[in-house]
Amino acid sequence: MEIGWLSLLPIVVAIILAFTIKDVFISLLTAIIVSGIILDVKNKSLFSGFNSIYKVFQDDYAVKSILFCLMIGAFVYVIEASGGVHGMVEYLTKKKQVVKSQKGAQLIVYFIGILMFIDGTSSVVISGVATRPLFDHFHIPREKLAYITDSTSSPVAWLVPFNSAGAFLIAMISAQVSAGTLDVDPMNTIIATIPFQLYGIISIFIVGVVIFLDKGGIKENQSLSNKSTQIVYEGNDTPQVKNMVVPIILLVGLIISMMIGTGDGSTSIYIGVIITLILTGIYYALQGVTGLKTYSEWVIKGMSNYLGVTMILVLAFAFSNLVSALGTGAYIASISRSINPIFIPAMVFVLGAIISFATGTSGGTVGILIPIVFPLAVSLQVAIPVVLGAIISGGLFGDHCSPISDSTILSSMVAEVQVMDHVTTQMPYALIAATISCVGFLALGVMV
Repeated sequence: MEIGWLSLLPIVVAIILAFTIKDVFISLLTAIIVSGIILDVKNKSLFSGFNSIYKVFQDDYAVKSILFCLMIGAFVYVIEASGGVHGMVEYLTKKKQVVKSQKGAQLIVYFIGILMFIDGTSSVVISGVATRPLFDHFHIPREKLAYITDSTSSPVAWLVPFNSAGAFLIAMISAQVSAGTLDVDPMNTIIATIPFQLYGIISIFIVGVVIFLDKGGIKENQSLSNKSTQIVYEGNDTPQVKNMVVPIILLVGLIISMMIGTGDGSTSIYIGVIITLILTGIYYALQGVTGLKTYSEWVIKGMSNYLGVTMILVLAFAFSNLVSALGTGAYIASISRSINPIFIPAMVFVLGAIISFATGTSGGTVGILIPIVFPLAVSLQVAIPVVLGAIISGGLFGDHCSPISDSTILSSMVAEVQVMDHVTTQMPYALIAATISCVGFLALGVMV
């Protein structure tokens, strides 16, 4: 049995349910069941869909990501419970008056997102955790926090070649060089691609425009009864800013130093947050903020707060694996090959967006499309930097609009908003950036 167009059915189901019932958990679980039925019929097997859920825990990267989300929940809770968050708000708004307005709070998130180029995931977490109390203090919708963190972190991570995303691109291009498809220097090619990452550049620019000009375009979802509006504080002493600053410095320093030392992004983030939680507990105990027993209770409480969104992440990984097994990405690419060379960059951008939206991963989209598109681009004499820029741009756009994207889920989690509220908030701005990018790639197709 050839799957063909049936490979698109689970994606359609997931999209329709996500935007109608606005429950990502149910949408993903239903799509997993549909995917499993298709694979069961094809392979004459049983329960492929349900089995895909436990198989997520056989993948090192997935397990690290899942544990990372739980531990970030713990990290957020302990710096709140210690009084660090309360101390930070008091320090920035009353003592030093560094942040005096809604615009100032948003600009801090924006600049952290840009400066934390070493990794998109850590950028989302650090900028979100550090500034969420400021957003609450100035009554800025948390949906806007999720939008700013998500729309700066991933684009910046792809634009800067000296990080984990750059290492991934070097590996992918090197594979094409080894196969004889290309005769280029991988790093030079990546650097040449930077100006052609149109969607990422435009997306970052639009965020800045929204911060300066938006007069309430992003509204808070008042129906979220589980959204906390008061800062948790359970420590023994007066709230102090150092109880938030020191753990964040530890987290940033450990992640960056381990990335430099190991070159393994997922391991560095995972290990970094574990060590940070341990050192933070010791630091609080030495200060007398809390005892180690109470601190361990804080950690468990924080993890439990993030259990729901972590389960969504598990289902997202399972669904992504099923989509790969169905060959959805390859099928979409195969029906899009017969096209005029002039339209190649724009076609690749659209194709990348569709695959990324369907699979929830910009990195996976890049990995799917490079081996398919590069030989086509070489045969049609289309400039590789332009094509690679289109692949990355499409991957980012689809990722920003996808409710099953790990960055979408993480941004929602850190801001403590519903995933679909974040998606519907971010999508209009993403569509503007995508429209401009598509026009740009059409123009580049004519010029190159």
